[in-house]
Amino acid sequence: MASAADFSEQNFDYIIIGGGTTGLALASILSTNASVRVGVIEAGLRKDDEMILVPGQSSSLDPEYDWNLVTKPQPFAQNRKMSIPRGKVLGGSSALNYMAYCRGSELEHNDWEKLGIKGWSWDTISDAIKSAEAWSPPTRHAKEHHADNVAENHGRYGYVKTTAYSYYYDLVLPFFDTMNKLGVVTNQSEASGDNIGIWTYTASIDPQTNTRSYSTNAYYDRVSNRPNIVVLTGAQASKVIFRQTSSSDLQATAVEYHKGGRTYKVPVRREVIISTGALQTPQLLELSGIGNPDLLRRLNIPAQIDLPGVGENFQDHPRVYMGAELKGSHETTDDLNSETFAQQRLEQYRLSRTGMLSSTLSTLVFIPSSSFITPDKMRSMLSTLDEALKLPQIQNSPWKKWYDVQRAWLENDGIAQLEVILFPFYTHLGCANEKAKHYAISVFLQHAWSRGHVHATSSSVLDSPEIDSAMLDSPGNIDMMLLLEAVKYAFKIMKTGALGDLTAEIIEPKPSWSDEQLMDYIRSNVDSGLHPIGTASMLPRSANGVVDNELKVYGTTNLRVADASILPIHLGTHPQATLYG
Repeated sequence: MASAADFSEQNFDYIIIGGGTTGLALASILSTNASVRVGVIEAGLRKDDEMILVPGQSSSLDPEYDWNLVTKPQPFAQNRKMSIPRGKVLGGSSALNYMAYCRGSELEHNDWEKLGIKGWSWDTISDAIKSAEAWSPPTRHAKEHHADNVAENHGRYGYVKTTAYSYYYDLVLPFFDTMNKLGVVTNQSEASGDNIGIWTYTASIDPQTNTRSYSTNAYYDRVSNRPNIVVLTGAQASKVIFRQTSSSDLQATAVEYHKGGRTYKVPVRREVIISTGALQTPQLLELSGIGNPDLLRRLNIPAQIDLPGVGENFQDHPRVYMGAELKGSHETTDDLNSETFAQQRLEQYRLSRTGMLSSTLSTLVFIPSSSFITPDKMRSMLSTLDEALKLPQIQNSPWKKWYDVQRAWLENDGIAQLEVILFPFYTHLGCANEKAKHYAISVFLQHAWSRGHVHATSSSVLDSPEIDSAMLDSPGNIDMMLLLEAVKYAFKIMKTGALGDLTAEIIEPKPSWSDEQLMDYIRSNVDSGLHPIGTASMLPRSANGVVDNELKVYGTTNLRVADASILPIHLGTHPQATLYG
């Protein structure tokens, strides 16, 4: 690692802005070519401590680890601001996430071509994900909990160490029983391109040490002793500097950054790659003069390239959280509220790498709309949606192809519209039983119709961007209708099979509530699923695209974006594996 002044005096072929999930991995791979020099500018610091490495610990919302970014008040969700944790450390959000290393569906990826995207089919992306993965087969205990053991769907010789967790809460198998009784199949090959069903996910965890495998220790530590890669931490890039070429395109020649109250500039010979994530990449593009000229003018930023799609097309996985009290005795993360118990489990983990803290979640459910919405209700919802889709603002929208694809997905039984997760904890006011144990069911829309934005608020990178997720603001109110049916389906889960037998009381919301009461609950509790994408979309320029099929920013010769902001339409999965690929 270098000082800010020394970094500015070096000659780099590639400069990566953002040493997170994708940026640090990409920089490390580029450095394997000894003839090129790679520089990385990362705002956070390196923190290889238990808050990151211990799977069951959490550093979200801690300002030493997290950017603490929040949305603007959301008018369709009781004017609430919503936190969207993003990692502010070397390794980025791969240091904070739930470690799920799973894929989207073959159908989703192959439909990207309908949006005008070439070269990003399922076969291509699946191979790339495998090349990043160093998978180990699950233990016998994990197999008993339905872990994926199909070796051909995994990579064995990549960077990110993966396997199934070795610890499982006693609610896991009852959850499988309940979902099976509701007609949801157990899927033990979720990495195959078909992720419909209930399954135990493969995690980004080192099976030898039971510690988090993330971009810092998976990629960077393998190359950190090479003289041709230099990482500058604690420094924030403020803009990319360009020069005009003989063509109309601009060439990136340097990157400006701040550290310790001083401003520096470092030149680049070949390319600049922005990898600061869906919430900050659009801000940096705008500060560099790339975006909607009207917005840039208001911020007194000279417009360099007219790209109105910068910062638009924000998408997420909206989630709603529901709680229940359990019968009998169970070990849940409620127990960690006891300082003594928490310390005992931490000591257990330190001594043997076992127990509650060696795992996060383990079980995911992905289902199509037909699994949680009745045919009559679906017909009614689609009729309302189709009327809304006829409106001129949608028919004439640059996103028209996107609307067509997503509309077709609603009736495709091979594409997940809903994710369901059982969390082994729940905290609520008024709990009269100090020894009570709880669980929560969260439902996540996988293909929400709301489209928000992320934009710079000033000409300074030190001012947080405006994040508007447009939560629940969707054509035909379809997002609310989908979530309402998802909540009702969650009631069935909580009352069916082995999990239903263990449920003492559904705490909130109540199954007896009217639709209006449930919708009020959704408005008051819907939150980010922590998977923001889309704000520098890989789409044709005529469709408000920001980067082309090779991730190059339109109007430039050597500026690329490589992070979740380039994903043009959301996938029914957790995005970590896709980003490594």
